[in-house]
Amino acid sequence: MSKTIQIAVCGAHMSGLPLNHQLTELNATFVKATKTAKGYRLYDIPGKIPARPGMVREQKSESALELEVWSMPLENFGAFMVQIASPLCIGSVILEDESVVYGFLCESDYLIGAKEITQYGGWRGYLEVK
Repeated sequence: MSKTIQIAVCGAHMSGLPLNHQLTELNATFVKATKTAKGYRLYDIPGKIPARPGMVREQKSESALELEVWSMPLENFGAFMVQIASPLCIGSVILEDESVVYGFLCESDYLIGAKEITQYGGWRGYLEVK
């Protein structure tokens, strides 16, 4: 059994962004910058401080989104999970190389009326124009 878990992050937990410390304080290490497989959409979740996106799987989408993969010691994963507030959750994310890792997803009901930002290719692309 692996002693680490890989976690895909697509927003405020990415390197240099406001919630990255939640990963590094739990001894997570950067693995790679990559993209999702096609089939995802990204939204700016209203009312969250710091600002963060919500990613949802939608097979009809032709979009792939930029994200980062981090490796965390398995024994620290519970401490990480208790810091994740609704509407974000952890689920399976398919990467562009067709591998599957755990990663941030968003409960779809919270995205009703949210601004879709898929066209920016990822959170960093959106922040550049926001």
